[in-house]
Amino acid sequence: MHALRGAIDALRAQRRARARQELCVRGEAFAARHLADLGYTELARNLRIGHDEADLVMLSPCGRTVIVVEVKTRSDPGARPEERIDHGKRASLTRLARTLAEQPALRSLLVRFDVVAIVLAPGLEPELRHFIDAWEPSIA
Repeated sequence: MHALRGAIDALRAQRRARARQELCVRGEAFAARHLADLGYTELARNLRIGHDEADLVMLSPCGRTVIVVEVKTRSDPGARPEERIDHGKRASLTRLARTLAEQPALRSLLVRFDVVAIVLAPGLEPELRHFIDAWEPSIA
């Protein structure tokens, strides 16, 4: 009986993890469309450099700034996803941006960090908040 309960719990955990992953993918696609509608150009999605990952890397409409975007998506209508970005995530994105800024094709561009917070609550209109220049760590 104990083994059966453990197997059921494991299946439930897998189902929750899959649902969270699907929500994240939907949120990233929603954020990318929003930014594209504003004139941004997508350079990369889920860019991984070493252990660091950026959800989106965009080029500003003027073409002078690379934007490293952290997308936070939740399904709870009262959620404030942007509050879930901790110091470790900011440090990780800063390392990634520093590596990007060293690339010859990007050396002359500015780097900025944005956050797109999305609430995709069932039965409600999606809610999106875009925080431009969410933090300013030194890239140089």
